Amino acid sequence: MSSWVGVELRHLAALGAVAEERSFRGAADRLGYVQSAVSQRIAQLEGAVGVRLVDRARGHRDVGLTEAGRSLLRHAERIEAQLGAARLELDELAGERRPAQLRIGAAGGTAARLLPAALRELAQGQPRARIELRESSSDRDLFAAVGTGELDVGLAELPLEGGPYEARAILRDPLVALVPSDSSLARSPLTPSLAELAGWPFVVDSTWRMFGLVEAELAVAGLEIEACFRTTRSAVAQALVAAGAGVAIAPRLEVDLDDPGTAVIDLGDSLPARTLVCFWSTERATDDLGPFQDAMARACARYRARLLGASRPVTVGAG
Repeated sequence: MSSWVGVELRHLAALGAVAEERSFRGAADRLGYVQSAVSQRIAQLEGAVGVRLVDRARGHRDVGLTEAGRSLLRHAERIEAQLGAARLELDELAGERRPAQLRIGAAGGTAARLLPAALRELAQGQPRARIELRESSSDRDLFAAVGTGELDVGLAELPLEGGPYEARAILRDPLVALVPSDSSLARSPLTPSLAELAGWPFVVDSTWRMFGLVEAELAVAGLEIEACFRTTRSAVAQALVAAGAGVAIAPRLEVDLDDPGTAVIDLGDSLPARTLVCFWSTERATDDLGPFQDAMARACARYRARLLGASRPVTVGAG
């Protein structure tokens, strides 16, 4: 156990960056180091703890953590949160910081699957924080509320609406196809093409701003879809697909992966993933945004890790 004395925060930061970026090069870019420095820190960390933490057998383009690495990363995230809480507490004792006050807005799966973990971490680090959460039906409403000062920060997908907004990217969320679980598309051993999907009636979430871009991508390929149903809730869209009303394309974060009535098909690079961001008005930025953004980034990293480590694959079929 004496070798653990050599474990430093910079080693744990390198481990977290490798886990999030899935490559040494991406981790180096994230941390502002050269790639060899990240490799060296991971090697030093593995030497200190005495076990292999990173699975290098997958190749430089897709590096993952071993079970031991994932376990250590969970502890490292708690250490980071505790250190952040200590810093804030000392700042308050020194009279340098008031309790955080933040009004946050989010919609759909972002509110349900990402925010709770981030807010729990924020509350643990800042128990006196005053957090107000507003769930919205659409990203457009969030941009309007942040623009007028009703909210301090929102969680939405790119592109940003016009206005004095700045943003920090927190998650790359791939698009997936939803098809009835008893359909020929679900039973096929091959992943359906966009042309095959376009041959089915579509269920559309009319609040999803990016769907227009999806239609444009399909149009470039000479494809046109028929929207048979339009709804304002992603859960309703998935229920309609399960009932056999048609198929849908949606961000993976908005999908219930455990719904037995639908098969979730990973579209790979057929369509561009959406990018989720924390955004705020440049005219009303506060110091309380930083800790929240950091907590959201860690919540997103844990969400990705759960998906990658899930025993049941998201992709249905192969090809």
